[in-house]
Amino acid sequence: MDFLQQVINGLTIGSVYALVAIGFSVVYGALGLVNFAHGDILMAGSFVAFGVHTSFDVPIVLACLVGIGAGILLAGIVEEVAVRPVLKAHLLIPMMTTLGMGLVIRNVVELKWGSGTLPFPSFAGSGFIEIGGLQIARAAVVTLVVAVVTLVGFAAFLRYTRPGFAIRVVAQDMTAARLMGVGVNRTIFAVYGVGGALGVIGGLLYANTLEVVYLGMGFPILLKGFAAAIVGGIGNLQGALIGGLVLGILEATVGPSAGSYRDAIAFFLLIVILLVRPAGLLGARVQERV
Repeated sequence: MDFLQQVINGLTIGSVYALVAIGFSVVYGALGLVNFAHGDILMAGSFVAFGVHTSFDVPIVLACLVGIGAGILLAGIVEEVAVRPVLKAHLLIPMMTTLGMGLVIRNVVELKWGSGTLPFPSFAGSGFIEIGGLQIARAAVVTLVVAVVTLVGFAAFLRYTRPGFAIRVVAQDMTAARLMGVGVNRTIFAVYGVGGALGVIGGLLYANTLEVVYLGMGFPILLKGFAAAIVGGIGNLQGALIGGLVLGILEATVGPSAGSYRDAIAFFLLIVILLVRPAGLLGARVQERV
């Protein structure tokens, strides 16, 4: 029963990692680039939600929607300022420029809210729900429900909307997309916006679980979301989902006995997975021609 409890906890935090990983993968799948400002964007969106709630007495759920909007805007700014001008450069260049934009975002947040830990009001309420002898925190239930709804909505967006179709076409062949009349620059902006929205939703769920926001919250989520994307096969959205859940379950199940070594053990197990499957769990095998 205790093990099952830990698995549920793992699925909860794993769903957060999955959202962040899919935000990574949607950008990588379309452009072959990694947005290293992703963690700072989700952190800033969470702080914006906190600020709107505390400064204007806006209900926390509505404040979270504002935070998601801020994340979309910030991700779009990162694309316009740090990615588009160097899109045709070596892939390391946009990685470095997004890393620099992340530092700028972090410094702006620090100037506004400081570097301390601030209380984040839970939008799930306190207490537990008992299911089959298991006590599940309300925050965990809300996290799982919101994550599932978000992922289903994102899948429907990609499959049934014109912007989603444009994103899929650009991901397959950018040149062909231009010939088909797809607005590539507009679509790339949308790709970053969608990635930013998914990241901020993950960040808000993380803040809701811990009931705090802090300046450094973006980095550990960034690291684990990136790891989840790689394990699943970066660029593969289904793989990112599975990678996030696997990482969350590993982290939760080894945590009680491993203490401070929890993250190290979880990442060691992920390394083992990559040694067996270098392309990730669902990544395509790449054959090198000699």
